[in-house]
Amino acid sequence: MILEKIEDTQQISLLLDRRIDPSTKLNIDLQNQTLEAGLQEIAAQLHARTTIVGSNVYMGPDQAVGRLKTLLALKHQELLSLSDSHPGLKSRMQQLSRNRSFYYQDLDTPAEILKQIAEAYQITISNPERIPHDLWFHGALMAVNANEALTLVLNQLDLTFLWEKQGRAIRIMSIPDRVTIQKTYAPRGSSLVDTIRHLKEAFPEAMITASGRMVLVDASSDIQEKIEADLNPSRSPARNMPSKTIKVPPIRRRKFTLRVQKVPVLAVMQKLEQSGIEFKYQADQLKQAGVDLTRRIDISVENANANEFFDALFGSLKLSYQIEGLTVTLTP
Repeated sequence: MILEKIEDTQQISLLLDRRIDPSTKLNIDLQNQTLEAGLQEIAAQLHARTTIVGSNVYMGPDQAVGRLKTLLALKHQELLSLSDSHPGLKSRMQQLSRNRSFYYQDLDTPAEILKQIAEAYQITISNPERIPHDLWFHGALMAVNANEALTLVLNQLDLTFLWEKQGRAIRIMSIPDRVTIQKTYAPRGSSLVDTIRHLKEAFPEAMITASGRMVLVDASSDIQEKIEADLNPSRSPARNMPSKTIKVPPIRRRKFTLRVQKVPVLAVMQKLEQSGIEFKYQADQLKQAGVDLTRRIDISVENANANEFFDALFGSLKLSYQIEGLTVTLTP
């Protein structure tokens, strides 16, 4: 009831992990606090923590949250590798990257929720018998892509999945005992040997080795974030969640500042979707016209209005756009 009240008054989507009893009683007094601090205090009483997935604030057990972020990073890499190895699959990757919202009611089963996701993305589940029977409290997955939707459900059952049949099917599997992702870092202010020695002492749970002139780290996403902060202390740490999400202003009332190099157009669109912007287009129509939303582009705009920004974003792809409220409709 407390979380539903926060959802209603703060206009956000909250997703409570099935392993947290929704009937748990809390003795809590929140006054003059930010939304982030308040949710963290609630999560602490539940021995949980929060993270953002899509347009949802997910609240779950500490280990599950850390594992979730790593699984999402691995699934993202898996789809990128699949797309790179099969150039003809770019339109399929675009479909799987599109954000959708899913709703489920009290006593819906995870099998029913996964079926809804699979039908929306035209995915076949190769071994549905691996999905255990359970009855869930009502909820929603707001503005999530295929990887996020599947992982948010399966992670709560201690399961993950493997992409098969060129992104047309998934095979459900148990989550490995060790879930990690690899990243490389450049030494900062010291030699490669000294940097590795320091990181091994500070983060004994990570596997840290040299890769040429770079530091190769094999660890969870949580540890990777801490190592990034350790090596680049001048960078401001990313906030766990926005302080508040209220009425979103129409696109034409916004100003846009963005400087990126060699970034897929689709990645920029996905970031914009997190701010409430919705893109509508027919993937087959764009494909026939030779429009590739995974094409990497450079953008440098500052305090630009909507037309200036979208001209810079879509101009090189020869895309027409029409803005109405929070929706951008794309056509060749």
